Amino acid sequence: MKQGNVTRRNFLAGSAAAAAIAGLAGCSTGGDATGEKDAAASLPTADKYPIDPDGSDVQAKWTSEETRDGWTRYTNPDGGAELGVMDTSKIIQVDGLAFKDMNGNGKLDFYEDWRQSVDDRSKALAEMMEWEDCLKLMWHGGASGGSAVPGGSSDPDDISLVEQGSRAGVSRLESDDESYASDISWINMVQEACEKSSYGIPYLNSTDQYQLFGIPDNVTLASAMDKDVWRKAGMWLGRAWRATGVRCELGPQVDVYSSPIGCRLSGSVSEDPALNRDFTQAFSAGLQSTWGDDEATDDQGWGKDSVAAMLKHYVGEGCSEGGRNDHSSTGAYNVFPGDNFNAHLVPFLDGGMKLDSKTEQMASVMPCYGIAYSEDEKYGENVGSGYNKRNLSILRNAGWDGMFVTDWGILTSQTYGVLDLTEPERYQKMIDAGIDQYGGGFDMEVGKEAYKLLQDELGEDGALERVRESARRITKVMMDVDLFENPYSDRTAAKEVLESTAATDFGIEASEKTIVMLKNKGNVIAKGGPSGKPKCYVPQHLVTGGGFFSATPAHFEPALPVDMLADTFDVVTDGVAAEGTGSSTNMFTGEVTTGVFQESDCTRLGADQLADCEYAIVRIGGPKDPNDGVQGGSGFGMAEGPVEYLPITLQYEPYTASTAREVSIGGDTLADGTKENRSYRGKTQSASNLSDLELVKSTREKMPNGKIIVIVETTRPMVFAELEPYCDVILQSFSMQTHPVDQAYANIIVGKTEPSGLLAFQQPKDMETVEANDEDVPRDLDCYTDSEGNTYDFCFGLNWSGVIDDDRTKTYKAAPLTKPETVEI
Repeated sequence: MKQGNVTRRNFLAGSAAAAAIAGLAGCSTGGDATGEKDAAASLPTADKYPIDPDGSDVQAKWTSEETRDGWTRYTNPDGGAELGVMDTSKIIQVDGLAFKDMNGNGKLDFYEDWRQSVDDRSKALAEMMEWEDCLKLMWHGGASGGSAVPGGSSDPDDISLVEQGSRAGVSRLESDDESYASDISWINMVQEACEKSSYGIPYLNSTDQYQLFGIPDNVTLASAMDKDVWRKAGMWLGRAWRATGVRCELGPQVDVYSSPIGCRLSGSVSEDPALNRDFTQAFSAGLQSTWGDDEATDDQGWGKDSVAAMLKHYVGEGCSEGGRNDHSSTGAYNVFPGDNFNAHLVPFLDGGMKLDSKTEQMASVMPCYGIAYSEDEKYGENVGSGYNKRNLSILRNAGWDGMFVTDWGILTSQTYGVLDLTEPERYQKMIDAGIDQYGGGFDMEVGKEAYKLLQDELGEDGALERVRESARRITKVMMDVDLFENPYSDRTAAKEVLESTAATDFGIEASEKTIVMLKNKGNVIAKGGPSGKPKCYVPQHLVTGGGFFSATPAHFEPALPVDMLADTFDVVTDGVAAEGTGSSTNMFTGEVTTGVFQESDCTRLGADQLADCEYAIVRIGGPKDPNDGVQGGSGFGMAEGPVEYLPITLQYEPYTASTAREVSIGGDTLADGTKENRSYRGKTQSASNLSDLELVKSTREKMPNGKIIVIVETTRPMVFAELEPYCDVILQSFSMQTHPVDQAYANIIVGKTEPSGLLAFQQPKDMETVEANDEDVPRDLDCYTDSEGNTYDFCFGLNWSGVIDDDRTKTYKAAPLTKPETVEI
């Protein structure tokens, strides 16, 4: 490390003007309000900028060091900004402090002065920019001009879009303890290219949520019903993302999934507005604030570990008619038959705008794809949410001034309600509705044509004012997460975060708190576990892979790793073939993979071999929709041709939708002027994993007197009537990208950890009550009651003593909210 001096080649010598303000102090990072006011009052006023650098007679107060990643870190005193540059000539000194000369004019401009407020700096920068400069920021398009594939760019060295001006995009890298070094090298290369640009505006690297440290995903975390758990989850994930170059999460997803068949339910939180509100407040606080210690009690606000939250999907995605995926036009309509639209605003208005954090509000919001549908346009024009001015204005009118970013591709593919418009017309309409960034592309030719339309509508001054408004909001988010000061990442710091034992310990703790014990007949699970060392059958279960972008092939695993159970049970398991005999087809490329494992590749133990087993631990998935990836089902709608609308079933056995809605609420206008009917009444559907139910049944048949413990990992609520009679114990957990840590299941089963999770969704008694559900109304199902007399309702769960009744159940069992409590709509 070396002390700065003013004889370095990067300082402009002989500047007498700077000496006159040499006594100015930097911003205070602590102290009382009076001290902060005094510090602010001592800063240069806007009319003093640009400021010349110090002369050679001013002593430097900063220090610098070159990192192993090739960039140089500059540290200012007394809590001042840490700067990072590849090109050290970008550093100038004013009042003995180090600043970045981002635009290369040799002076300190207002937006470059880290002592000034972020609000004022972002405004100053926007006012310096011409319309084309602003417009380049209004895309969340990425770094590469090549084709995007899961895992990142097809060519990691291709940064052609950055060179054209793109300054934001989503990475699919999902950096972890194995990949972080190369991922950091990539993002640092991107930031170096941005450093060389005219304003030096950095790149806002975002990520979809992915899990690390064994921390469960959000729909699983909901069952803890514990704000401390949620805050720490956001904190640890944010630290890892920030350390590996991510400054914005495309999430958390906080839609109120009041429709239990919703295909994207597993990415959200719960069906209850208040629970989603509290999760939003806590998780986003953990993500956006920098915390002084592992307990997340020292809130420092925006700082070195902060990641911006982009709450999604605003508003009403949890009400998709038929439960279908809004990535396809088959899922274009969100419906509100219970007139309960305002309840779906709660996580955003009462949650995102009231964070448990000094950062106060969500930095960004992503509208959903779907149309908030009403024939009389009660919820605004019947267009996709990124074009719905009425609904976007609700947040603006409530005082939110953050960054709106559309979901991906609404200019070119998910063009719901605007198909008759050209792409420039769509872009202009989107901007007019209040959007700041378009997600998933970068096309300045379209942008320029759209800007001409804005000029026609607003006049030259009005159009310029409008795009500068978005530029201000966008750069404010960037400044909040320190991109303007130090956009670079450090492998040494990332390694330390990713190898944190405190984080992995928390992952196990969080997993334990999210597992719901639904049934415990005869207290099979109890403190201390079973006596002796009873024999336990742990059948193999077929794991079909991880999340949507997972490349994990299907394979067999025992329900739990044998070594986790070995101290308590004498474990036996099934035989598995050396190679799989099945095949699978990639839904994107059509590529066929052979040697894939399937159920027939497992040789199950028979009744004779299990005659002396007292216990069995069986692990299965909840009923899985067979139409993922098929138009009309719950997938992305890859199929072409006529659409057959089918039910989404929450049971394993074949289901015929005899009581489904006869005429759909939503539907496209057909060529003959009539309205399309998307009803699936009378259609039949079966789950794709009936074999999971059959495994439990066969285990019971082989072990009629055994204690059957079933772990069921679900992606939606389910009809337990088919499964529960065959089980002595049911442990339920949601799962998506990762399932809870295996050790957490084992700790509960062997009596080491008391279960404490609570249902965040009602579990229906049958599919008829599901069909009777109003998509927009939470907790309106008739719930299943088991052989022990327990009803699987919202907030139900068992511990060693029986039904849980604590402060959490008292809080969340209250009637569901029907509108925000803090804002009048």
